[in-house]
Amino acid sequence: MELYSRIQAFFLDLDGTCYVGTRELPATLPFLEFLLARDIPYLFLTNNSSTTAQAYVEKLRRRGFPVRDGQVLTCGDAAARYLLRETPYRRIYLVATPPVEEEFRRLGFTLTSEDAEAVLLTFDTGITYRKMEEMAHLLYAGVPYFATQPDITCITEKGLTPDVGVFIAGMKVMTGREPMILGKPSLPMVQAGLERLGFSSPEHVAMVGDQLDTDMTMGVTQGLISFLVLTGETSLEKAAAFPLKPHRIVRDLGEIHAGMISR
Repeated sequence: MELYSRIQAFFLDLDGTCYVGTRELPATLPFLEFLLARDIPYLFLTNNSSTTAQAYVEKLRRRGFPVRDGQVLTCGDAAARYLLRETPYRRIYLVATPPVEEEFRRLGFTLTSEDAEAVLLTFDTGITYRKMEEMAHLLYAGVPYFATQPDITCITEKGLTPDVGVFIAGMKVMTGREPMILGKPSLPMVQAGLERLGFSSPEHVAMVGDQLDTDMTMGVTQGLISFLVLTGETSLEKAAAFPLKPHRIVRDLGEIHAGMISR
């Protein structure tokens, strides 16, 4: 119970943790209602950069989730924050869906392949050969290179589907270059999340997720309290073989709920 007593806030992954595709996970809403009743802050963190945070908020509300504006942080948000605060790059070649392109324009970026100062690769579900070609030319030219996430797959109701890591691997084979990752499991994602919650350090924040190479890697390496749930991509066998170990492996959010009640 000492572990649970340390927790003052939660970072919650979405797909695979709170739901799987269109399938609801029954432990989710009771857990969120408990957090609300106890006034324990929580922030949804997603490594899906194919849409905007506000679109996620609206989607979660339709599913009955208690969620406020600003309570979803995407890896796209973390990437934009990093580029604006830590770099001079405002003319970028953005590989992204139209809603994400519009969000970056709103934030003040010029989206172009002409004299681009940086490349940012996101989860572009409409990626084309032309986009890959433009990106490759810029990478060969030595333009700084960023990506929102390293995930090879994401889980859907149909099973696993390709994620940004597949495109990263293709570009590496061609150009030899790898991007700086700005979403999970990187520090910029943690910094963006802590700022959103109003926390200055991570030791009292729990990261709950289903992926080892992003959620749990971020939790372990960035000083968060880490809970691996088995409702998504990871099995006990995969967790046992993974070099980084979370603080707890739980069946679902219901086990964390029970632990928080008992602390």
